[in-house]
Amino acid sequence: MRMKRTGKILITLVTVLLLMLTAACAPAVTEEEEVAEEEAVTPTPTVEWGIIEIRVTDPPPPGVETANVTLTKIEVHQASDNVSDNASGWITIIDYEVTFDLFEIIDEADILGSENVTAGKYTQIRMYVIEVAGLTTDNVSYTADVPSGKLKLIKPFEVKEGWKTILTLDFDGDKSLKMTGKSKFKFSPVIKLLIDYVEL
Repeated sequence: MRMKRTGKILITLVTVLLLMLTAACAPAVTEEEEVAEEEAVTPTPTVEWGIIEIRVTDPPPPGVETANVTLTKIEVHQASDNVSDNASGWITIIDYEVTFDLFEIIDEADILGSENVTAGKYTQIRMYVIEVAGLTTDNVSYTADVPSGKLKLIKPFEVKEGWKTILTLDFDGDKSLKMTGKSKFKFSPVIKLLIDYVEL
């Protein structure tokens, strides 16, 4: 009886040892491999992107030598079919102070900034002007009156996937900056939106 029990005990011990050795020899899975496995089974969402680039150009207004326009923000608005229920639809392209002289952008448009955005339809542009100042042809400094610091330009345009959408704000200098008195000006911008596309 004792011999039979001893034999069973030995067989059990050998079996346990073999199982432990098998487990010890099995290759360990690292955290990196676990992450790689998760990434392999997780589908990558596909989003169509394009670029919006804002430029500005302008013919010179009469009686003015320089006209420096300072903006703090430019935004574009997505069409309703591009926007989720919880989104406002407004996308910021420029969120910093930028100044351009209307006289320095006559021959070549100045690039104000650009941003990657979702491809699709857009409906309008919104700009925030904080100051318009410069010199008259008589070398007298001036600061123009800006009745509304928030300017809105409503014109639909499209951002194509894999393309750069170039939006050029073509100011009409003669109509945008009007002289209201001696060295006094009023800035009421008249802007034409020019749209061009460049494949990336």
